[in-house]
Amino acid sequence: MRALLSFIVFSAALLFSTACPRADQSPPNSATSIQSSQTAAVQIPRVPALAPAGADSRYLTTLDGWHVAAWYWAPKTDKAPGVILVHMRGKDKSTWGTLPDKLVDEGYAVIAIDLRGHGETLNPQGQKVLLNSLTEADYQAMLNDIAAAHAALAAEQNVDGERVAIIGASIGANLGIMYAAGDRRVRTVVALSPGLDYFGLKPADYLEGYDARALYLIASEGDTTAFESCQALEKLTTADPVSFRKFEGKDHGTDLLKNHAGLDNTIISGWLLNHLPPVR
Repeated sequence: MRALLSFIVFSAALLFSTACPRADQSPPNSATSIQSSQTAAVQIPRVPALAPAGADSRYLTTLDGWHVAAWYWAPKTDKAPGVILVHMRGKDKSTWGTLPDKLVDEGYAVIAIDLRGHGETLNPQGQKVLLNSLTEADYQAMLNDIAAAHAALAAEQNVDGERVAIIGASIGANLGIMYAAGDRRVRTVVALSPGLDYFGLKPADYLEGYDARALYLIASEGDTTAFESCQALEKLTTADPVSFRKFEGKDHGTDLLKNHAGLDNTIISGWLLNHLPPVR
């Protein structure tokens, strides 16, 4: 009887240890596998995919534990102002074309990120999250993704984290205005096709905090929601100066850069060099 009882206890312990494996204690950005009850094992890479020439890849950890994939272009001068590039919904950090290189040539440091639910960004468990599963709270929490990018710029020895611009497209434009309202180190925002309400992101509610800093609004006349939103934001804001650049057609967000030759140069030479000039 005693032998039978011992066998039963041993078998129960073995079954429990198999059903409840020990949690992995490795740091979240190391090359390790995390097992989920809903997904297969996910290999967490040390860096995102290969960056374009002139940039390096990295993961940034947000205050709420997400791992934001980023490409960073180092400046060619010391005390360079920084530019954060924030893509539109459904896109990623690769959609900015030659804009990062042109910014670097003019004396800026540049960081482009994948917002949560996009690109190579991973949740705290090291897993990619489907775009359509994002909640309104997730969109609000994207402000943490921008904060992580800002912190990464400020940590660079040759970057002036007190002088930063955000160039955002669509939801990225909304997030840029909202983030700047809470952080005066952001000296200007360039907003490509912002909206009054994209997935609960409402920049008009933040204009009081944005106050008298420079704001550049850009939209196509045929992109009705963005165009009318720019008209409303221009009237509501106390930004100084505020400029609204209008285009024909229906291009939205970063498609404006793709389909309107010279817009990137206008953003740099006509706006950033006037409102956030590099130290010469």
